[in-house]
Amino acid sequence: MNFLAARVIPIENNSLVPIIQVSETLAKKLKLPEHISLCTIQCSRNTMTCNIVTINIEENVLKLDQIIQKSLLLFDEERSYLITFNTESNTLHIGPVIALLTEIGMKDEECIDLKSIEEYCMELANYSEDIGVIFYVFTLHDQWKERHIEGYYLENNIWNKALLPYPQVVHNRLHKRTNEKSEMFREFTDQLQEWEIPYFNDHFLNKWTVHEQLVHADHLTPYLPETALFSAKRLESWLEIHSTLFLKPINGSQGKQIFKVCKTQDGYTLDYSSLQQQVSQKYSSITDLYKRLSPEIKKRQYILQQGLDLLHLDGRPVDFRYLCHRTENNRWQVTSSTARASKSGSFVSNLAQGGEMLSVQHVLRTKFDTRELPQIRKLLKELALEVANEIGAASDGLFGELGIDLAIDTTGHPWIIEVNTKPSKNLDQPVNARSIRPSAKAVIIYCLYLIHEHLKER
Repeated sequence: MNFLAARVIPIENNSLVPIIQVSETLAKKLKLPEHISLCTIQCSRNTMTCNIVTINIEENVLKLDQIIQKSLLLFDEERSYLITFNTESNTLHIGPVIALLTEIGMKDEECIDLKSIEEYCMELANYSEDIGVIFYVFTLHDQWKERHIEGYYLENNIWNKALLPYPQVVHNRLHKRTNEKSEMFREFTDQLQEWEIPYFNDHFLNKWTVHEQLVHADHLTPYLPETALFSAKRLESWLEIHSTLFLKPINGSQGKQIFKVCKTQDGYTLDYSSLQQQVSQKYSSITDLYKRLSPEIKKRQYILQQGLDLLHLDGRPVDFRYLCHRTENNRWQVTSSTARASKSGSFVSNLAQGGEMLSVQHVLRTKFDTRELPQIRKLLKELALEVANEIGAASDGLFGELGIDLAIDTTGHPWIIEVNTKPSKNLDQPVNARSIRPSAKAVIIYCLYLIHEHLKER
């Protein structure tokens, strides 16, 4: 069952019976039965039975009564949609419907605020329109059992509120774990499952869950820093083995609330990352160190992780973000990669903490012989894909996008640092204002794959 792009033109019809006019060219490509006169037309969960006739036009054209447009909740104006025909059910499917779920604020009475993913959502919308897909953004509310959802579609770079067809696939980009754990989200995803509507990325993965999943993959263990859940006893024993340790909140993001502990000749140093600043303190005993850590550790669960002697650029530690997506054949691919150097004096490279984005090639060139570069780049890419495959297979629910953070130590050994299920959209910016980044295209293509598989099974 293949999608075909067709121009859909609304028409006025004075007849009491709604009618579909399909060009002979499109009818042949869709393999419509030769003497078809009646069919069902469907957009997501909205259906209508209509008369159908062929018209002598050489292009892929579909003319629809305005009553059909309104019943299916299609856009009023002429535009392209992807169309497919199911012979068994005698149904014409129009306009695959893709929706992105996120928190939506208001800039003013009319303009919505999508925060850090606004540009990304606009690219998703523009690419969707280019290829004939209905795309919109929406947020959690309690109208899940309807055949439509209140959302926002993009027109002339403005998000317009409307009742839109129920999504055939949902991309979960909720930023807050509390929203993902809410009763409203559970009810919504229960409804999606009941109606067999796929959604991804299923849920946040915490750092400990990710480590537990990866440590069971024997081929990945050489690339995993020693990691365990924090305890005071473990902190003391590990500092006998490792000169540097990191304490990371298992549900942390953006490099916030991370502690770096270093053992020195006269005690310990403790560095702490926050959005405001990085604080450094000295302690003469493990008891004093733990007293300082204790109030923070009690607020949230932490992991303890082996410190690594990473590559530095101008005295700043560097890591690498590989953005991976599932494709139309359900396999993972790397869609972009970037290097990140921390700001001077900091130990975290996140852009939210003042890190700088650099090209992978530029960083590697400064540290390795030219002859080594192809092999190192290949190894990093393969490692990112192996991590994506393992997380995708081991996790409950669907994941179609992952941000894999890797690093290289001073001996040239690569390490797996972190996996992000809601990766930042500031790391793979489009080349110019009119371009659409590869990650946006990859998400839409994966959505189409999921819709195609769903329609094929019905």
